[in-house]
Amino acid sequence: MELVDGLPGGRAVMGVEQEGEFMWLADRHHVTPQARDEFVEQLQRIVREGWWVQNWPGAR
Repeated sequence: MELVDGLPGGRAVMGVEQEGEFMWLADRHHVTPQARDEFVEQLQRIVREGWWVQNWPGAR
């Protein structure tokens, strides 16, 4: 997750997919560093436990 200075439409958090990558962007004016850390922790948990799987063509 990356903190940025602003997102379209005033969003606080937004997922962006590009060329085999998925990145979460968070507006630093709406998301505290602690909230970001907790969000990343939960994302890592759902990936680790197999609840989220990316399936891009050609990716292993």
